[in-house]
Amino acid sequence: MNVFDRITKSPQALADFLQAIPAINAPWDDAFHRIYCDQCAAENCDNCPNEALRGSALWYLTLPAEAAE
Repeated sequence: MNVFDRITKSPQALADFLQAIPAINAPWDDAFHRIYCDQCAAENCDNCPNEALRGSALWYLTLPAEAAE
């Protein structure tokens, strides 16, 4: 098995690999903000109901391709 095979054996394996890459801005961050934050009327993010999805590469990998663009 090579590295590609290992990191693409499942969505979780790929998400774990992507999460390990240090990045200030990742595509999943942009998609999260566009899908959830842009329509949110909250004054702050302290009690975000979608906190578990924030910064989640796995959540991003499960989006329909058109939603991720």
